[in-house]
Amino acid sequence: MIDDKTSEALELGALIELIAGYAQTPAGRKLALGLQPSADRTTVESALAITTEAVDYLRTGARFGIGGIEDPEPALAQLPVEGTALDPHQILILERLISVGLELRDLFRQHDLRERYPNLSRLAERIPDLRRLLSGIRGKILPGGEISDDASPELKAIRREMLDSRTRIHRHLESIMRTESRAVQEELITFRNGRFVIPIRTDSRNLVPGVVHGLSGSGQTTFIEPLAVIEQNNELVRLREQEEFEIARILLSITNSLRANLDAVKAVASAIAEFDIAQAKGRFSIEFKCARPTLSTGSDVFLADARHVLLELALRRSKADVVPISLELDDTHHVLVISGPNAGGKTVVLKTVGLAAVMTQMGLHVAAREARLPVFGQICADIGDQQSIAANLSTFTAHMRNVSEMARAVTPPALVLIDEVGTGTDPDEGSALAVAIVDHFRRTGAITIVTTHYNGLKIWASQAENVRNASVEFDERTLRPTYRLILGIAGASAGLEIARRMDVPASILDSARSLIDQDQLQAGEYLRRLKAAADEQQSLIVALAEEREAAAEKYRSLEEVFAKREAARSAEFDAALSRALEEFKTESDRLIRSLKDRVEAERLRRAAANRAAELRRVSDRLRAQAHKSGTLRQVASPGEPLVTGRAEEMREGDRVRVLSISREGVIETVHGNGFTVLVGPLRYRAEREDVVPVAPARPEAKGSGIQIAAAGADVDSDVPTEINVIGMRSDDARDRVDKFLDAAFLANKESVRIIHGHGKGILRRAIADLLAEHPQVERFALPPPEQGRGGATIAELKK
Repeated sequence: MIDDKTSEALELGALIELIAGYAQTPAGRKLALGLQPSADRTTVESALAITTEAVDYLRTGARFGIGGIEDPEPALAQLPVEGTALDPHQILILERLISVGLELRDLFRQHDLRERYPNLSRLAERIPDLRRLLSGIRGKILPGGEISDDASPELKAIRREMLDSRTRIHRHLESIMRTESRAVQEELITFRNGRFVIPIRTDSRNLVPGVVHGLSGSGQTTFIEPLAVIEQNNELVRLREQEEFEIARILLSITNSLRANLDAVKAVASAIAEFDIAQAKGRFSIEFKCARPTLSTGSDVFLADARHVLLELALRRSKADVVPISLELDDTHHVLVISGPNAGGKTVVLKTVGLAAVMTQMGLHVAAREARLPVFGQICADIGDQQSIAANLSTFTAHMRNVSEMARAVTPPALVLIDEVGTGTDPDEGSALAVAIVDHFRRTGAITIVTTHYNGLKIWASQAENVRNASVEFDERTLRPTYRLILGIAGASAGLEIARRMDVPASILDSARSLIDQDQLQAGEYLRRLKAAADEQQSLIVALAEEREAAAEKYRSLEEVFAKREAARSAEFDAALSRALEEFKTESDRLIRSLKDRVEAERLRRAAANRAAELRRVSDRLRAQAHKSGTLRQVASPGEPLVTGRAEEMREGDRVRVLSISREGVIETVHGNGFTVLVGPLRYRAEREDVVPVAPARPEAKGSGIQIAAAGADVDSDVPTEINVIGMRSDDARDRVDKFLDAAFLANKESVRIIHGHGKGILRRAIADLLAEHPQVERFALPPPEQGRGGATIAELKK
């Protein structure tokens, strides 16, 4: 649908390189470099939908997490070769690829994301479930490429033997160096030819019998393997060979498991590359403030404030702004003839429209405020100087060859872009040829946009059906183009004005002006007057719009003033009414209280007398019972709290449970509304209804009063120092750990261990966030490897 000449004219290669720069993986960049526009409407719609969802997803601040994936292609190309094993780095690349693929698969299986991003979710569904394969690989190769000790039991055993062997050799060599200290050049055990040796002074090497493995650069030191450790070194060499054999076996086993799932791994790589190109398109759209184009039918083309992204990028570097263009074509006007001065932006208009069409059919958003474009079956462009000495082509013949190929091949729906149509030959013939060429494409039904300086073509465009004129604006006061596209008006070339701006001598300009045909001068003058009239009309339209807006603003301000006054009157009335009601209520309450006070006072006096009498009777009865039983339990005097099973009867020394913190303690003091309770080393003030008794105070020896338990004695010895939250949801785990930390702090624990497992790291991050802001935590960190490393967190509590 687009040939190489059109791609070059529209600078498609530079656009694709720009998109590829946003890719985060080698596979995604390769896919981006292969982007081509599609003429299939369904394909274009699908690509645009994925780009739109990627933009929406990225604007939430989320990311796909595909950064840092290296190119899996070499590893995938080697896997089909039976008997070969991947190296550790290649396996790590595929492990990372599969892990990221599963994360994307799980991410877009969430209900809310599946509803919001259906196309990205369908893309994620293409990723096969390789959890079993990943679990068989993960952890066997360390990030640096070393094989983990836990990769197999055999490897772990071999390495344990190697460590023991090295330790024995070192001890033996250290003993020799101590014995023969005069012969030793330096107390240093080194490694030569795969064996442990010691440095001996060359003049004393006979003192240490053994195998010589070399001399130092100066020749003063001889590296000797003592005879006493030769067998031990031999054993270490044997173990090292076993280690290498076991590592080779492990790598081949992992490679075979990947080989058995080759198609699934390739599917993961393909899906991640698709996610990468989607996020690249999305980031490009956000960076250049692009809009999703609407796909239209027929000849409906609409661009509002469209920009040429490559020109905008170049102007950004020079801190300049690009001037956007707006245009509209439809079935009644599908041909546009653009005229105006040189360097006024005519060619930029052609390239902007062409690039917008290509971007749309590549699934990209368009750099515009709004865009509406059909899906073109062909996009043809003849822009720039195509002359070639090697091909024996002049500027004119090169243009004519391109136009000829376009005229024979074009079939609607098509977009035809021609710069300076008919130029490069006799002006009269060129003008006639230009009219004929544009008329041919008009009759084919192709959307056609051309630029010209020919007055004949401008006049034809003003009279022909389905054709409209447009011009790039030229400011005659500054003699500079404004790069603004004006529809409906042909533009003057302003060649003499531009020549004057370039400081061409006045004598040459006067001579040129005298040689211009009068008809041409009149036509140019007519276009200038037409432009001036259009400008005046536009100014009137703008002034009318401003007056309309001013009138609307004045009307809105009057409405606001009226609304404020009405609100003030309503508020004043409401306030007066409220005051009257409040005064009425106050007076009513006063009268009612004066009537009730007498009755209530008498009732309270009688109730108090009855209560006092009852308390005296109860107190006397309890004293009598205590005296009769001979117990040492103290009984409160009238007016003091009684020690029974209820909160209002508890006293100092009673063991109680504080409900709000679910902890046990001892009552230290009794207040009017509650107690001070010793909970571990802390004092806790509790309301009466927050406390339930556990046991009364223990009596001392005979004749003594109440004994209060020592603060914190065995109160919290049952609080554990470890909690396991594996399998919990983040919120539930946070609540459990929060309560656990409070209990441990009250129990005066120095540190606790929180087990959360490895998994995806979600639970670990939630626990870390809680610990970072918890008031009882001094610091926290991952434990050493022998205590779980990444599967747990150690938190030190404040004193």
